[in-house]
Amino acid sequence: TATEISPARIMNETASFFGVTVDDLLGNSRTKQLATARQIAMYLCRELTELSLPRIGEEFGGKDHTTVLYAERKISQLMTEDRMIFNNVTDITNRLRQVR
Repeated sequence: TATEISPARIMNETASFFGVTVDDLLGNSRTKQLATARQIAMYLCRELTELSLPRIGEEFGGKDHTTVLYAERKISQLMTEDRMIFNNVTDITNRLRQVR
């Protein structure tokens, strides 16, 4: 059976992939790198878990569900336009799907 992919695992993988901390992902910094990493983590929570938007928002330090929805739409859009974003999301997804 595949390892359960939890928001915590998604955050850990995403943070280590981008060389930031989970606290950075949960924070409110709007530097482009951190905002993108945070949005990718939110996107992956939507794709790889069954959690609702409000629940994912809670996991990210009490963010509003509209923030999560925005992140999901933005990353979906970016993946069609930006090869690097597409590759980053794919790499992190593959890491998460590997059985530890």
